[in-house]
Amino acid sequence: MLTRTQGTKAQLEKLTTHIYTKSEINLFNITEGIENNPVRKHYEALRSRLAYRAIIKNSTQSTRYLLPGQLSMFYYHTPKYKDELEYYDRVPLTLFCGITRTKDGNIREVGFNLHYFPPFTRKKIFAQVYNAFKPYWEMQFNRPSRKPNMMVSYNTIKAICKANQKLAFGVRMYIPVLRGATFLIPTRLFSTAFYTEGIFSKATRVQIRRFWREYD
Repeated sequence: MLTRTQGTKAQLEKLTTHIYTKSEINLFNITEGIENNPVRKHYEALRSRLAYRAIIKNSTQSTRYLLPGQLSMFYYHTPKYKDELEYYDRVPLTLFCGITRTKDGNIREVGFNLHYFPPFTRKKIFAQVYNAFKPYWEMQFNRPSRKPNMMVSYNTIKAICKANQKLAFGVRMYIPVLRGATFLIPTRLFSTAFYTEGIFSKATRVQIRRFWREYD
């Protein structure tokens, strides 16, 4: 007899390897996908571990610059200014919005690290982003697209954050050469990626959520 965790792993394996048909893609609802994901029934630490394993196993690795609109998870263990940072996520789950350059001309990749948002806010962001750019997400439903979402840009992210300061808390810049293994996440894995939690240095997850509540 399978244990509860073994049963979840079997369900998750079936879910994350499933290739969706066109009709299934048209009927897909991201909120329902999150709520029906088999890892949901476990406590936070376990469901996060299960989700990480599934994403790493089933996503496409990339060594290129990340493109606007791509959702990715990557290793970022040694930020350039890690000694000065109050806290940082060693394995960010980031929706990329483009690149910018520093005053000295160096490239920085900019995006929302979804781990910085508590689950209820993260779910809203997933739903709003998916519904706003549904044709783009459907195009890369079963495998990540190598085409950027031309409606997403650094200027877009600045406008969004100006309208909603709470969202600005999740905006981060990353140095491309410091990114470790990077996993591009197709749409069919979004509901699983949702359950990964930040692996933070210098602060606990509870502290990060308190910082978010206090941010303005």
